[in-house]
Amino acid sequence: MKSNVSSAPTRRDDANRLGAWAEDPPSSVYLQYCAIMAIDEAHVRLVAVDEDVLERLVQAATTGAAADDVTPPLTRGDAWTPMRIAWLKDFHRSRRAGLGGPAAEATWAVLFEQRVVGSVRLLRADRSRQVEAGVWLIGEVRGRGVGQAATAAVLREAAARGATPVMAHTTANNAGALAVLERLGFELRAGDARGAVDALLFLDRDLGLHPE
Repeated sequence: MKSNVSSAPTRRDDANRLGAWAEDPPSSVYLQYCAIMAIDEAHVRLVAVDEDVLERLVQAATTGAAADDVTPPLTRGDAWTPMRIAWLKDFHRSRRAGLGGPAAEATWAVLFEQRVVGSVRLLRADRSRQVEAGVWLIGEVRGRGVGQAATAAVLREAAARGATPVMAHTTANNAGALAVLERLGFELRAGDARGAVDALLFLDRDLGLHPE
């Protein structure tokens, strides 16, 4: 079962969707705060994607995840190809400058019990502080709380950079991703007739998710 959230990155115009929430933001901010801050970090953490970590990340992706869960559909079928592997390496290398770099995006590898098991990302949208978050994980660690811990960790990275709101995208048949987003306080809304689901979370400065 897929449990990834917007894993293959795309730039989307979220202005209309954000406007729908602007006058009616999610009301469960306190519950969201408690969920994010209570996640156990002992076994799941984020690390920078240097060359050593990148090789481990590529190995994890090509042996433990479907290519379409990680990259755009660059080649026909869901198999890993040299083109997809090259894209994955170039993608993470070009994001090392972070949200302030040319790509306006930052990525981290997800470590679970010292193994690289996936990655998370933050993409700065056109709006001043809005970001889009994405996560992918290898199949064998899904359903073990790793996705929730990794998503909570990337939300803390967003908060540390003063970003809000955080947008995520998934699909209506992705029960694992939907459950994680709901537990962390995201409000979910149908995105289009093809089964897309948009999720939005306002990180509240008053509850300490932003540095002063």
